[in-house]
Amino acid sequence: MNQKRISHLLIAAGALAAAGILALALLYAPALASACLEAFKETPNIQGLYRFGLAGVWTESLIFLLALAEYMLISVRIGRNRSFCPENVRGLRRIALYLSVDGVLWLLAIIAPSFIFHILIGPIWVLFLLISMGTFALALLAWCLGGLLSRAVEIQRENDLTV
Repeated sequence: MNQKRISHLLIAAGALAAAGILALALLYAPALASACLEAFKETPNIQGLYRFGLAGVWTESLIFLLALAEYMLISVRIGRNRSFCPENVRGLRRIALYLSVDGVLWLLAIIAPSFIFHILIGPIWVLFLLISMGTFALALLAWCLGGLLSRAVEIQRENDLTV
């Protein structure tokens, strides 16, 4: 499989992921926030919780879209036969940063409702914790791949200088 084909497959996967993230943000987020509104209807600050949940999902979606944009740029460079370039290293490091921030936000989604709205979010905190751990794991993977790619860029630069 040549690099052009790999690039096209990576871009198609990224476009599919972007469509999923946009659907989540625009369609599912209001429904999810409404479900939370119904579940905690006895809570005094329920409208604040609704807005907090909606803003949280939109913020998470934006962060994922930023990471996905970096992924798409890397995919395009792969198609142009520029797999081992410093721009890809920086892109992977930015992806790691975005995903780390996202992991922290998921942890805050567990803690913040208790302090701000004085409610316990119940067993859903386990899901939020798993999502947070998953985003931290992906951030670590992107960081490690960035380090590996950085070394590959150095080796390629050394080989280009000796030729």
